[in-house]
Amino acid sequence: MTRRERPYSAAKVSLLGDRTCNQDRCLFLDNGNSVLLGIADGLGGHPRGEVAAQLFIDACEAMFRRSERPLIDPERFMLQCIGKAHQAILRFGSRQAPPIAPRTTAVLAVVQNGVAHWAHVGDSRLYLIRDRQAICQTRDHSQLQFIRQSADQAPRARANLTRCLGGLWQPPTTTCGSPTGIEPGDTLLLCTDGLWGQVASKTLVSTLGEHHEPLEKRLNDLAQQASTMANSDNISAVAVQWHAPATSDQSMQ
Repeated sequence: MTRRERPYSAAKVSLLGDRTCNQDRCLFLDNGNSVLLGIADGLGGHPRGEVAAQLFIDACEAMFRRSERPLIDPERFMLQCIGKAHQAILRFGSRQAPPIAPRTTAVLAVVQNGVAHWAHVGDSRLYLIRDRQAICQTRDHSQLQFIRQSADQAPRARANLTRCLGGLWQPPTTTCGSPTGIEPGDTLLLCTDGLWGQVASKTLVSTLGEHHEPLEKRLNDLAQQASTMANSDNISAVAVQWHAPATSDQSMQ
């Protein structure tokens, strides 16, 4: 690879939806040997979720820019990022008058030496798409509750998060995926529930798994589709699609 060639296409999108504030944040960085992707969804039921999401992104970017190339231990790096972000969110909340408890979901992915590593907390998702199928997908840290609105109505399902950054002093238990080799044609998608909750997973996977149109257009089309739904949430995603092997000689800067 020459320094000007990239073995991948990358795209990100973040839309307001029917909300008054965009509490989502997304991240894409390449230091020449490692690619870092991140997504965060500030919890709307708690104050300053957008700050919690931004603090997560800031912590990840700062650590990535200071790290050796390539990362010596990608999983340890991601866990450190999540831990530092959690502490930064707690410190911010404690400094407010009165104190508040901002919270956010988090997903991180590192690709280097042809291998993808990822970690997540909450219900923002990662999909690894190959041959128009999701060969890997994170499992939400959430629990369904059924609420009966009235005696003559059927119970309505609502998902409650069981893990997030911020809130409790103890850092959340983070789920790390098994390192997985990246092949040409693979697509890595990180997205908030404003996308996967409004667009069927089958549509997400099939659209991002094809190569007939630019990745940026396909991702934007999916986000626009989600935004047309009634009472749509913030919609954010970052995706990378490889055209050549994801080797350590990426030379992206």
